[in-house]
Amino acid sequence: MEERGLLGDIRIIALILLVIAALVAIYVYPPPPADAGIDGNLKYGLDLVGGSWLQLKLEGTLVGINASVNESTVATYLEKELDTEVNYYKTDRESVYEIRKSVSKDKLSELLTGVNGTITKKPDGKDYFEESVIPETRDETKRIIETKLNILGLADIKPRTVGNNFILIDLAGVDIGTAKRIVGNPGKFEIRIQTEGVGGDIKKGQRLDEIANISAHVIYGSEGIESRSVGTMPEREKEDRPWGATFTLKEKGAVALRDAAIEYNATEDRENHELTMLLDEVVVYSASLSPDLAIKMKDKPQYGLRAETGLGDEGFKEAKELIIHLKAGVLPVNVNIIGSGEIPAYLGAQFKEGAAIAGLFALILVTVVVFLRYREKKIVLPMFFALLSEVILILGFAAAIGWQMDLPSIAGIIAVIGTGVDQLVIITDEVLSGGRSSKTMYRKRISFAFGIIFVSAATTIVAMLALGLMALGTLKGFAIVTIVGLLIGIFITRPAYARILEEIL
Repeated sequence: MEERGLLGDIRIIALILLVIAALVAIYVYPPPPADAGIDGNLKYGLDLVGGSWLQLKLEGTLVGINASVNESTVATYLEKELDTEVNYYKTDRESVYEIRKSVSKDKLSELLTGVNGTITKKPDGKDYFEESVIPETRDETKRIIETKLNILGLADIKPRTVGNNFILIDLAGVDIGTAKRIVGNPGKFEIRIQTEGVGGDIKKGQRLDEIANISAHVIYGSEGIESRSVGTMPEREKEDRPWGATFTLKEKGAVALRDAAIEYNATEDRENHELTMLLDEVVVYSASLSPDLAIKMKDKPQYGLRAETGLGDEGFKEAKELIIHLKAGVLPVNVNIIGSGEIPAYLGAQFKEGAAIAGLFALILVTVVVFLRYREKKIVLPMFFALLSEVILILGFAAAIGWQMDLPSIAGIIAVIGTGVDQLVIITDEVLSGGRSSKTMYRKRISFAFGIIFVSAATTIVAMLALGLMALGTLKGFAIVTIVGLLIGIFITRPAYARILEEIL
């Protein structure tokens, strides 16, 4: 049977096609941004382009309670005393109350005397009292934060959870101030009606405790606003009018607003009974009902509203942030920013340049070392191009799935180059050790070399899997890139190199 040439071998064809596909993913489809340059569709983490990072702690308390009344009564009592939501959960293994705010053990123990209750004990004898939330609350908080980031056009940013009450977020290209406003705020939207005083007493920027005695609560956004109805962008009637966020009330919200407007005479004495809107307990809008809206509201509930936030760029910015909170919803618990930092864009650019130089230098250096060992271009060049194609395939994979390359990912690529050249040397030494021989003997030596390579790669992959599955943030990039690189090597580039070596030797 006639032996096929290199370009007819399935291993070589597969390598060429996959390298072309990788280059297409990086530079052709989807079309990269106009200013992408050599980066193409590659995405980078904050340590390579600048940005900010946040470490969030979810405020909550999990506690086991033994009381003389039923669980519903205990939850209602604690909600009233602590002014927060309290939920009771029962599973096959345990029963627990989730208090959606932080509370000290001493204060809670004191409050429980009102229902003849005490904190229960765990099997190890310790009090069942933890500063934490249930996994469902953690996941809901993460989902809402992801939604807010998606609205901002940051769909590639994925918050990471650690335990039940910590969330870590890297926001590439986002300044620390914006990150804290969008992610760190619960986004509680409230509508109130002015009950005392005269028009103008409530001003934008005032806090809830400053107006609580001259206004009445009507509805919270989470229960009264249809989130899907919120406009995607700030709007205004004319160029000289304030920016605002448009939204539609649910039935409950529209009825509550109509009833409150009539009860507090906002439909008749409009000027002195303003409609007030607050975001995170800060007034963002306060004005009387329009004459047309007041007349219509007397007859029936009105559903379409607009919260105006002000003029100019500042008004537009505040309206956009309000839209984000209204569309995404309110965080189920408050979050504390326990750690934060920012990497300037210019520093990130320097890191990216340094990482690229380091990767290229590693590739060239290992090629030089191999050349000094074998002194044959016909061996060194195929080895160099095998390693280069491996790097291209890793980058193509990253571009295809939208993986954000960061410094640990670059370190992973360099590690793959190191392990790759080791495995290529194993193949080369095994082939050269017996001198020229028949194809049957050659393939036996290749099989033996691949046996060593598979075992070596398998142990490394197992170790990297353990690292990748752990919630260690930045180290995950190193683990994933290393695993992908090893799989590309043993299934694509190593077999192709072995076939080339067979042809030239």
